[in-house]
Amino acid sequence: MSEYSNFKSTNEALKIIFSQASDDEITKYEKQLDTVKNLDPVLIITPNQTWINQRSLPAYNTIMDAFATNGLQNRRRDKNSRSIFHFTDNEELYTICDNIYNLIPNAFFIPPSLQAQNPNAQLHPVGTAWILTKVGVRKSDFENDANP
Repeated sequence: MSEYSNFKSTNEALKIIFSQASDDEITKYEKQLDTVKNLDPVLIITPNQTWINQRSLPAYNTIMDAFATNGLQNRRRDKNSRSIFHFTDNEELYTICDNIYNLIPNAFFIPPSLQAQNPNAQLHPVGTAWILTKVGVRKSDFENDANP
C-alpha cells in the first residue's frame, strides 16, 4: 500500500471542487497545479452566484484579483484563473486572507449564528473556499475552508 493511498488524485479533488466544470476545464486546472510544489497550500475559490447577483461580476473579479495580487509586485499567484491561488506556506495564505478581509470586508460573510445581530452584514460568502495541498506527484489532500 502506497503512503499516499488515503489521498485522492488531484484530478478527483478538482472534480469534487469544480463539480460543474467540463473535463477540459478540469484538465486546465490540473495543469495549473502541476507547477505547485508538494505541501505548498493552494486556495481555491468557486464563485457563489447569489453573491455575484447581489454585488456584480466586476465586484467579484475585483476580489479575486485582490487574492491574486495582494503582496506581490507585477505578478499574480493564480495564472489569471481567478480561482486557484498558490501560496508558499500557510502563513502567507492566511496573511493574504486577513489583508483581503481588511481591504474588502464585503467579500466575507457573517456566519448564520451572528446574522440576527448584524442585519446589514453580508449574508452570503463570495464563494466556497477550499484549501488543497499536494502530497505526492498526482495525489492531493483538500478540505472546504468554512471561513473565507
